[in-house]
Amino acid sequence: MTMLDAIRDLADQLTEPHMHREPYTLWVNRNRKTLHHVTVQPGLLAQLYQSVIPASSSGDAPAGGVPGSRPPLALEALSRHDEIAMLVMGWCEELRLPLRVSVESNVRALVGAAPTLDNEGQRDLLAALRRWRHWCAVLTDWEHLYQPRGIPCIAITDGVQCEQSNTLRINLTAKTAMCKACGATWSDDDGSISVLADYIRRRSDRVA
Repeated sequence: MTMLDAIRDLADQLTEPHMHREPYTLWVNRNRKTLHHVTVQPGLLAQLYQSVIPASSSGDAPAGGVPGSRPPLALEALSRHDEIAMLVMGWCEELRLPLRVSVESNVRALVGAAPTLDNEGQRDLLAALRRWRHWCAVLTDWEHLYQPRGIPCIAITDGVQCEQSNTLRINLTAKTAMCKACGATWSDDDGSISVLADYIRRRSDRVA
């Protein structure tokens, strides 16, 4: 996959609806059959925004939620969505792209401009998209969010370790993590989530 292909793929995950297949088992005449419940899920940015909205009185739930429940990190999700929107706008302004009506439209504008960037610019855009994707992946599946208590962030930026405690957010299902203080991310894609997991395990054993 080329860098431009990777940029387009991440942008699609952030902005475009996709089919989701959830397997379930059905017994027919003592024979077990595995079927799939197929739904259309919005892009990750839309899911992140929807996770902020409480369930309605009719019992409908936001994407990924449960009827009658509300994500405990609604304000954190809203703050992160606003931060992504501002960062995307910053990219558009730097590339002199006209701002559009939604963050999704601005992300797609960045994809259109990506071929005009040099290799370093494309790498920077790819890194930004990957970071935004990880932020969304962590905070949208709030039911499976793990928040290790008393564990300082291990991320190092410009030679300085974050070291903020109680800021790590780990999505056990997506195998993706982030620090809400410094914005660092870890994922299963590059194996960094395993490094973070080992670190948390060692720190937890030390405390115990």
